[in-house]
Amino acid sequence: MKERRQLLAGFFLIVVGGFGFWASFQTEAADDVWQRRRPPASYEELRAAVTRSPANPRLWGAFGAACLLDPLRLDYQESERHLRHALALAPNDARLWGLLGDTLAISGQVEEAERVLRRASELAPHHFISQWRLANALIRAGKLAESAPYARGALRSNPTQAILMLDLGWRISSGDQRFVESLIPPGAPAVEYQYLRLLIDQQRVEDAVRRWEAALARQPDPERKLALAFIQDLIGARAYEPAWRVWAGLPERQGRGLTRLGIYDGDFRQPAAKVPIFEWRFQQNEAGARLALDRAAALPTGGNALQITYDSPGPAFYHARQLLALPPGGYRLTYFVKSRDLVAASLPAVELQGVLNRRWRARSQPPLPETQAWQRVQYDFTVPADVGAVELVILRPSECLTPGACPISGAVWFGGFALESVSKSP
Repeated sequence: MKERRQLLAGFFLIVVGGFGFWASFQTEAADDVWQRRRPPASYEELRAAVTRSPANPRLWGAFGAACLLDPLRLDYQESERHLRHALALAPNDARLWGLLGDTLAISGQVEEAERVLRRASELAPHHFISQWRLANALIRAGKLAESAPYARGALRSNPTQAILMLDLGWRISSGDQRFVESLIPPGAPAVEYQYLRLLIDQQRVEDAVRRWEAALARQPDPERKLALAFIQDLIGARAYEPAWRVWAGLPERQGRGLTRLGIYDGDFRQPAAKVPIFEWRFQQNEAGARLALDRAAALPTGGNALQITYDSPGPAFYHARQLLALPPGGYRLTYFVKSRDLVAASLPAVELQGVLNRRWRARSQPPLPETQAWQRVQYDFTVPADVGAVELVILRPSECLTPGACPISGAVWFGGFALESVSKSP
């Protein structure tokens, strides 16, 4: 008898444990669907799941969402029905209220969607998606001032979504900058940067520069990541002069007397920039050429010189280059050059190249005998209106691109680069 009772007790425990395992498995499966840890379940899979677990609100919520995600089953009314059933089971689940709000908004029930999304925000006032959905709905409904606090809260929680919210605000408000700026949370440099990009995309470059100076220029940015990204965005938009102004205005360049019409670090005194923009860019590890900074070159103007040593018949081409934001007009370039044991079929040169008009080039070909002391070179040129910006390049001519066709050996030094305007019109 005692053994029989033990067997019954063991059987009972097995049944209870099995039911518990089944319930746990169903809950875990529902969580997987709800949290999207797995690929979205299909409409048919979720219909079978809610049949097995009709009291699980998360499965009903996923089932309602599937009515919108499955293109073969797109049904707003069915989605709303399942989501309302899920809320009857879990009336305080902010995520279910949010999904229902999305469904109502997509189906055109604007006022009801707003009411539902306000409820989701009340249940989770600091949750990104709750604030995001409500801000989005209010902006689309034209309630711009009311939307701003929710947008700021959402973007404070998740700055990566800034461009979507700011772009929506821009479109709905017809480019009202004051309104769009009201969506930006204070002390959020990543959001501010996305706003600058939006202004550039909308061709409001000067507004972007002013916003940079007012909101971001003095923000801590020790590695200059935002500054460099903003300058590159301006250059990508062909706004070379504003890009130069932002670059020249960085704290490390204050008090240097930089001018747009000059050459930066023409005597190679400054360390090479990690991310050169308007600084010198050096081509390292060139085949057939080794670059070095010669601090004992006795340059007539003082400073250092760029030494280029050729030791193979490789196709060395660009050695160093610098972007110049020059307006159209006439200019005079001066620099110093010397050589030692230089033997070449085609000698190194200094060339000015158009950035937008690649066909425009002006080349200064200094006389370089085998060995000579420092000599001053002067070269006058005119920048036409269609080049956008100019690149100053120290190079070997392009006909030397074929290995062995243009052998060279020896060394050459360049330094003392300077530029001055000689006329006001091309």
